[in-house]
Amino acid sequence: MLCGQCKAFCKDAAAHPEFLDSSGANDGEHPVLSTTFRDENGKVLVPKRIVAIYHGLVTDDELASTLGKCAGVDNNSTGSDPTLELARFWLRRCLRTHDGCSKFQSSPPFMPTRVLDVSGGEVRLVETKQESIPEPDQRYVALSHCWGAVQIITTKKATLQDRLTQISTADLSKTFQNAVEVTRKLSFRYLWIDSLCIVQDDGADWEKEAAQMCKIYQNATLTIAAAHAPGGDVGCFKERDGLLQLPFILDFPPTGESTTGSPARVLFTSYGRSEGVGGPEPPLYGRAWVLQEQILSARMLIFDGAQLRWECLSGHGSERSPTGGISRHLGHHKTIRQGLADAGRDYFTLPGFDAAFAARAQHQEWCYAVMDYTHRGMTQPADRLVAVAGIAAALAARTRDRYLAGLWRGLLWLGLLWSIPHEEVEYTPTTVGAFDMDRNPSSRHAASVAPSWSWVSVTAPVVYPVPSIGTTFIQRVCHIEAASVAGTPARQTGTLRIRAHARTAYVDAVYPYAVREAEAARPDMVFRKNPTGGAKALMTHCGRSFHPNEFFLCSTKRPACRADWQLVRGRWRPDEVLDPRTEITFVAVAQQGRGPKVGTVRDGDPLQVFTIGLVPTGRVPGEYRRVGYGLWDDCAWPFWNGMEKADALPDESVYHEAVKVQTKTLVIV
Repeated sequence: MLCGQCKAFCKDAAAHPEFLDSSGANDGEHPVLSTTFRDENGKVLVPKRIVAIYHGLVTDDELASTLGKCAGVDNNSTGSDPTLELARFWLRRCLRTHDGCSKFQSSPPFMPTRVLDVSGGEVRLVETKQESIPEPDQRYVALSHCWGAVQIITTKKATLQDRLTQISTADLSKTFQNAVEVTRKLSFRYLWIDSLCIVQDDGADWEKEAAQMCKIYQNATLTIAAAHAPGGDVGCFKERDGLLQLPFILDFPPTGESTTGSPARVLFTSYGRSEGVGGPEPPLYGRAWVLQEQILSARMLIFDGAQLRWECLSGHGSERSPTGGISRHLGHHKTIRQGLADAGRDYFTLPGFDAAFAARAQHQEWCYAVMDYTHRGMTQPADRLVAVAGIAAALAARTRDRYLAGLWRGLLWLGLLWSIPHEEVEYTPTTVGAFDMDRNPSSRHAASVAPSWSWVSVTAPVVYPVPSIGTTFIQRVCHIEAASVAGTPARQTGTLRIRAHARTAYVDAVYPYAVREAEAARPDMVFRKNPTGGAKALMTHCGRSFHPNEFFLCSTKRPACRADWQLVRGRWRPDEVLDPRTEITFVAVAQQGRGPKVGTVRDGDPLQVFTIGLVPTGRVPGEYRRVGYGLWDDCAWPFWNGMEKADALPDESVYHEAVKVQTKTLVIV
């Protein structure tokens, strides 16, 4: 039996538009076209059979013309002329019709401190303040790339003057050479590449330019992304058969009574709807620095292995699906990008939604971005604060809220609830395995780069209790009286003063594998994945097996023997290695009802209490630093189950008389 589209093709495509008006390959029926090209004697002319999926009628003359040009010449590489013809189509259409994408750019035009002038046959570094660049020419392309293991060309103090004179094309890495070629073919004169436009051994210049990343990527007319290349020696381009990538158009002439009408131009895509779904993410998206390049760039031309892709604020496409298909952008990327583009509203608000709900929902997207970011690889862990500073600066310009070393003041209490997870399955990173835990020797920075209450203070991947923090189920039970930070975009100190219920206890911690120093200090207490992939890995205490996400070992008195430890329902996630004899002050930050099913809450349900663990700094009385995150289930905290679920600091009367819980004001640094 023929489907509707095939009936139209067999009879008269032009006369049956009702079967052919599907806007894309994600809707309706999807007939498969199998075509073999032969001559009049039946000999096969093309040694490949084309199997394609119906993708809808083509009503866009410009797209049809572009695809015609792409099919008219050899297309054996993602750097070929027909491929870049499609890139010109995307760029031209975005600049002409996407008002939202242009809102990223500053007025008057912004130019970085230095750019590469690629006009003519040579390349040279230009200091923009020293050049008279006419305003129409004040536009540039930026490059997003992996530095890789092979040394690439850089600018240093000793080579700066030489770079200002000339840079030999032969000295450029393959990726840089390809980027120069694309820049020229798209009719741009200036290109920004971090390794060449920042003086790498000048600390002051590096900090100044790193702080400008927000402006650099937001104001680039286009960002070229060498997504598939793990290093500069690989290049942007990849050889492939363009016939298997590009869609094609078949004209079905009218027949019968409609012979005078126009032909039906039907688009077919060679690979259908999957578009590589389920395959690994490219190496570029596993780098922490690249997150801000993805989020801040108004337009990205992405060299993604065997095909070229396009992403902008208003749409996306690929060679297989030029005006749609599947985007690699995650949900939190899109939410943040849209918030940055909408200059008319505060980022932490949403039209038509209650202010408190909107703030939590938008804050949750930031938490997802933090999880994405910290699960990516970073060559220098000390860059953890500065490498996200561009996104923070862009958001700070779109809100009245204050950014505090990785957290936001308006919902600072929620921002405190980060932790180093025991299991990797709590968050699936963009690129699996991008963060190499075995090469990360310490969970703390060698020299502090952020206050201990910020996730930036650790070097390991972190998670937030999502989606709980984006709902009204979780409620504040503390009061943050003051919070401040000081320093540079790369290194900050800070103080937080919190009034909350606090109690002391001792914990014999089970350490996440990411806390690598525990391997030497407490190898018996390091939680590892089950190497066989069988039953869930467990720890044991006095013959009883337990999972660190469900129980932890706690004592209300200084432990003298193994019998002093008790299994407490909940979880304790340390930020660093601690002596079990260290007294920890637990501060209650939030609570939520623990319903019978995930995402359900009923009056009278037991409560979970979200806490952070503190120890004295030893410098000033009453001054503490964070050492971990604790979640106390049911009566483990303990409290009366009838405790009122109110978004405020409860009275101490809710606790059992025997429990030494006090309301305290503590200073955390």
